[in-house]
Amino acid sequence: MKQTIILLFLFLSCYVNAQGMLTKFGIYAANKSFAISYYEKQGREVATIPMIHVNKPAFYEMTKRKIDSLRNDGFVVFYEGINSDVTDSLQLDTLMRKFRHVTGFALMDYMDSENEAFKSLQNKKYVSQSDVDYGVNLDTDHHADLYLEQMIEMFEKRYGKIVLNNCDYKTSLGKKYKCTKIDENKEYYILNGIRDQHVLNKIEQSDAQKILVVFGRNHIKDIYSKIQSKGWRFQKEKFKRVLDF
Repeated sequence: MKQTIILLFLFLSCYVNAQGMLTKFGIYAANKSFAISYYEKQGREVATIPMIHVNKPAFYEMTKRKIDSLRNDGFVVFYEGINSDVTDSLQLDTLMRKFRHVTGFALMDYMDSENEAFKSLQNKKYVSQSDVDYGVNLDTDHHADLYLEQMIEMFEKRYGKIVLNNCDYKTSLGKKYKCTKIDENKEYYILNGIRDQHVLNKIEQSDAQKILVVFGRNHIKDIYSKIQSKGWRFQKEKFKRVLDF
């Protein structure tokens, strides 16, 4: 059985520790600057929706309306999510610990009661993207992200084998991580570099005339510059102010 792990992660700067950036202020600031971007190339169109993975219900009600509207207009939806085909629990546990060794955080829902890193957000005002209908249909829309095992394989091919230490094994995945110093370049590579390139490759290889990319805000910021280098012309709709936050 395929085990799906949704990566619920937002940071406003690629070079800041993830645990310090998903805050009430960061969510509010991102909501205020929400906008859907559009790109055109040789008669094809790409739209991007920047997701914020923990937010108020009204945000996801808004994204659902937008995604449903664009899908009805002929857009094929490409969505984010780190999946895994690994069925052996010990092997999957090792992969998740290797991921944490590089990034400093575990692949866990921010609203998981065992995720101590984000206790301040675990209240009635906020909900997790994975717990609500935010507009993506996992059965009919297109998964355009890497698998966890692919990410680790690609990372180790470039940087060498990830060697877990005793602290890595003893520290539960939900605990705050202090086992090693995080290399920001390596963190960026595994979180953004290879994943953003993957979705861009999917766009280029697709025969769909209209594609809607529903990915985390930081990925969309990276795609903004990278997609234009491939000849896509940028245009943007007016900013949609998210009220009542």
